[in-house]
Amino acid sequence: MKKNILFETIAIAGCVSVLYADIITINEVGVGARAYSFANNYVALSNDMSGIFWNPAALSFLPVREFQISTEGLTNTNTTDFFGTSQKSDVRRFRMTNAGFLTALPTSRGGLTFAGAFQSPYIFDNNPSFHGSYINTFNEVVQDEDTYRGYGNLNYWSGAFGMQVAPGLGVGGALSLVTGTEKIKHSFLKLTSGVIVNSVDDDYNDTKERDYLGYDLRAGLLYSFPNKKVRIGARLVIPQTIWFDESSTFSGSYKGQLNSSFSGAIGVAGVLPFMTLSSEVRLRAPYDFINPDEAIPTTSPAHDVKTGAGIGAEIPLSTSNFLVRLGFSWDQYDLYEFAMKYDNEPTGIDTVGDLTGWSTSEYGVTKDRKLLTAGIAYV
Repeated sequence: MKKNILFETIAIAGCVSVLYADIITINEVGVGARAYSFANNYVALSNDMSGIFWNPAALSFLPVREFQISTEGLTNTNTTDFFGTSQKSDVRRFRMTNAGFLTALPTSRGGLTFAGAFQSPYIFDNNPSFHGSYINTFNEVVQDEDTYRGYGNLNYWSGAFGMQVAPGLGVGGALSLVTGTEKIKHSFLKLTSGVIVNSVDDDYNDTKERDYLGYDLRAGLLYSFPNKKVRIGARLVIPQTIWFDESSTFSGSYKGQLNSSFSGAIGVAGVLPFMTLSSEVRLRAPYDFINPDEAIPTTSPAHDVKTGAGIGAEIPLSTSNFLVRLGFSWDQYDLYEFAMKYDNEPTGIDTVGDLTGWSTSEYGVTKDRKLLTAGIAYV
């Protein structure tokens, strides 16, 4: 079997603008070094073990045994506005995102591959802060300071397969046990004419911890043209359920769950004489598609289809074994990548039996998510 050793360094820059809300704010950073270099436009190009996440059908075109470990460095910038005052917060981290093994079995149709992996595609890094002052109706100077810090991750313990069902046509699926933890620290201080008026509402400190356990189920389809220069891929993620236990210094202990809607992507990849290109279109179905009985306002972000698209390129340097990779993705920022539902009611949150209460004009997004990547690889 052919053995390849890949060393890769990647620089990633992302800019997101969000407002704090009593909803789950989570960032999908994905899996795999090569996928990052393509700004995660990888549904049609997947050709390594990270296909478990991006497109399980890609495993059927990997007639090898492979062990893989991936790490990731992230810079995430949040910009918030509060009564005309702008505040910017940064998150920087370095961590392992992927480790696993795959093996292929020869078949008459050409490919049957099984894989198992630990993957960490979602992080809870979120730290908006609000600082500002204004004059209230009593002509008093009011100063507000609201600081929020959330961190943690969701881990996927995955088993997957890919199988060629016809010449050039592969199908695949992945089932994952989802575990994770999240810690949230939230403090609020309000001074009216330099004084705390209400000792409970105006001087607030709370720490929440959540433990997560759930599942993820996804399926893929991949067709490689006979010349092996063009591939078309598709991914479908079935609505997920992730249960959590929450403990809070302010409101006690509670149970609940995160839910997602259908989501997926379709893309095309091509090998040109001087570069490899990969592009895709992504979408998430509105939540009333899977919850028709929910009274979701038409003004709520959860009522909308969320879309995204991007493109990536890999350019070999002819005089060496180095590859240059570039990528760009644009996505509508999704406040409801996961929606929250409590089994019992925490203080101040009316979400029992409903998914989040479906916020309307209280919370919004001022900018879309943009991801620009650059990578250098040595093969």
